[in-house]
Amino acid sequence: MRSNAYEQRVHRVMDHIRRNLAEDLSLPTLAKVAHFSPYHFHRIFKAVAQETLAAFTRRARLERAVYLMRGSPDRELSSIAMEVGFGAPADLSRLFRRYYGCAPSQWDRHSRLDGEVDLAHEAREQAMHEPAPTVEIVEHPACRLAYVRVRDPWQGPHLADGYRRLVTWLEDEGIDWRRCPLIGMSWDNDLATPLGQLTYDLGLTLEAEPALTPTPTDGLGIRRLPSVRAVQIHCTTLRDTAVAWEYLYRRWLPQSPYEPEDVPALKRFSATPEQIDEHAWDVDCSIAIRRRLP
Repeated sequence: MRSNAYEQRVHRVMDHIRRNLAEDLSLPTLAKVAHFSPYHFHRIFKAVAQETLAAFTRRARLERAVYLMRGSPDRELSSIAMEVGFGAPADLSRLFRRYYGCAPSQWDRHSRLDGEVDLAHEAREQAMHEPAPTVEIVEHPACRLAYVRVRDPWQGPHLADGYRRLVTWLEDEGIDWRRCPLIGMSWDNDLATPLGQLTYDLGLTLEAEPALTPTPTDGLGIRRLPSVRAVQIHCTTLRDTAVAWEYLYRRWLPQSPYEPEDVPALKRFSATPEQIDEHAWDVDCSIAIRRRLP
């Protein structure tokens, strides 16, 4: 039980880092977030996250910078560097080159960066010559999310196993999860993170405020999503989702007065995983947006 409790507290710190990239992320500050002694927290974090606290913080800042570069292709690197907590644009450029082997100015701001095979690349490239999909701007209210965090979700049974843990937890709490909208999101950047290091949060939106007991086991947790304005495209096949993300990031956002808000992109499902296959999806690809910064 102790290791599971540690995992929950480390996840809390990982979420705090991603929400506060431009703030004080020193070891003493983050140890307080986790309620651990700073003399031991760096070792605990590495044992749970499988990378050092400093390495995770650098990666989180870099991946957020990549996300903003992709969503706002014309935005100055200096503005992005400041927003994600780098002391100077040169710090971002050095780290970008170290991770990806090229300068930020050499990246086209839409291709994968880690050398992994992009399985959806061909479909997306073909889609750029097709009629534009239907785009909506909608308002989503704040909500409470019961979620499971899954590591390496796209290989093996990890995502399905996580989903079963999530619904079992809610059933044990007496919650009718079948009536709760399903949301999927990743705090990692799928363009910049090696596939084996990706984590994915799969959650169910709670319609009311039930007395749900937080549990420290199996990556389960509760969080509140803020109210957002979002741009989204409805998709009915797996291929549609690859096309939707590419269209929104590569064409719609750069031509709009908006840029991505500082929250992950979401898949908002209208069907449960039991009803979904490659040819029968019912999901909105949704990106929270804000007015573009100068």
